[in-house]
Amino acid sequence: MSANIAQAVADARAAEANTDRIAEILAVVQAVQAATQTPAAHAGCSCSTPKAGGSAGKVAAWVAGGAACACVLTALFLAVALVAVAVTVGGCVSYLLIREIRKGK
Repeated sequence: MSANIAQAVADARAAEANTDRIAEILAVVQAVQAATQTPAAHAGCSCSTPKAGGSAGKVAAWVAGGAACACVLTALFLAVALVAVAVTVGGCVSYLLIREIRKGK
């Protein structure tokens, strides 16, 4: 039983020594933090600070926008060409049909 008490006393003294050491380390850390200046509001991140050379996201957005415009213009051109072909074929067929109907009279 006395061995357990002696061990408990030794553990308590070791814990007290560790507590003192931790308190010293914490005091040093707090002193260093107090000595250094606090950074500006957005100095640590780039959330609202403008960048000199632009970002890769802007370049990608411009490329994607240009590709979308090219696709839309191509689709518009093809739609106009398809309508032109349909009108031409329809006109020819209508002319031939009307000619045949008039010949039948």
